Amino acid sequence: MKLEQKLKIKNITLFCVLSFVAGGINGFLGTGGGIILVYMLGALTENDKKDSFASTLCATIPMSIVSITEYARASAIDLSLARSLAIPAIVGGALGAFLTDKIKAKYLTLCFSLLVIYSGICMVTK
Repeated sequence: MKLEQKLKIKNITLFCVLSFVAGGINGFLGTGGGIILVYMLGALTENDKKDSFASTLCATIPMSIVSITEYARASAIDLSLARSLAIPAIVGGALGAFLTDKIKAKYLTLCFSLLVIYSGICMVTK
């Protein structure tokens, strides 16, 4: 087998393993799987950062649907709270996607990095 084919198989295997881990973390913590997918795409592909963010969103939708289904089955969702969060989150998501085209990738990476650091600090200190 050629080296190029071995590397391709290795990447596919790594994609599958990391995607499985991302789904597990998303289900376990209710969020976070997308962060793993963004890092994975950045490390294993030649994709532009903006493409990695967009591709990750496409993967997090089905991942989140499955997680929501399991949380709903366990009666762990406060629907009134979820409804209150949904509309502003949808509007914010649309605005953020619009702004992504207007902002340079290096600034998006900086914003993403700062958000991850801030989230980590909040999780440790609360």
